[in-house]
Amino acid sequence: MGYSIPVQKTVTLEKLQNHLHSLPEQPDAIPYITSYYKERWGFCLTQNARNKLIEGKYNIVIDSRLFDGILNYGELLIKGQSDKEVFISTYICHPSMANNELSGPTVTTFLAKWLMEQSSLNYSYRIIFIPETIGSIAYLSQNYQHLKSNAEAGFNISCVGDNRTYSYLPSRRGNTISDAVAKHVLKWMMWYPEYDSYSWSHRGSDERQYCAPGIDLPVASIMRTKYGEYPEYHTSLDDLENVVTPQGLQGGFEALKCALQILEKNVIPKMQVYCEPQLGKRGLYPKK
Repeated sequence: MGYSIPVQKTVTLEKLQNHLHSLPEQPDAIPYITSYYKERWGFCLTQNARNKLIEGKYNIVIDSRLFDGILNYGELLIKGQSDKEVFISTYICHPSMANNELSGPTVTTFLAKWLMEQSSLNYSYRIIFIPETIGSIAYLSQNYQHLKSNAEAGFNISCVGDNRTYSYLPSRRGNTISDAVAKHVLKWMMWYPEYDSYSWSHRGSDERQYCAPGIDLPVASIMRTKYGEYPEYHTSLDDLENVVTPQGLQGGFEALKCALQILEKNVIPKMQVYCEPQLGKRGLYPKK
């Protein structure tokens, strides 16, 4: 179990069972279980392996350490013509899972590469790679005032690697430009009018922090199959064989790239001519 406390003891099978985690409904899958906020220990295993355990005493050894460390994150700022920013966040905390974890950093990396290849950008782009939840909270503690002043739009990138569906999760307010762009992209650019649309009550990733009261950044999510909505989620079956496909990753990348392209081209026309413009000399007025 992730973040188990160190243990060295001998226990009976009966007591060991209290520290084992498996999925009876998915007997070949190993569940992903962590204990960040409570000191405990345990093991994750398949139900099939658990069923083979025999009565007796078991020597338990978990050679881990709990200590005061540091929280690292990656940040990339791609400057555009404006100081106004598009904020992009993805998380890097449990890389054993392909869709729920690695698809986000993978697609985000290629989005950053594509942005850096553009000859000119209207917006600046702030891209961060963080541990989920604790990372976004730590980042906001240092940067939320800047983001509140400068972030025009934003996306939390997660679960963008399977080829089953597309999904949209709104910001808390649900009426930001990020929300409008996300819905437009999925319906008209990806030609997926029956994409899965969720409400704010279905939140579960870093949008909880970015859209929290008092923060309220314009952050929405464009996903393939949403976290928690596919059977391999948070198990060892979330891999390149069962879930993530090249087509799925490409679709996730294209959807988010389209969203950024729309943001770049989005303008509010400003009147340059007062009163009615002269249409005749521009060939726009009928002669008859």
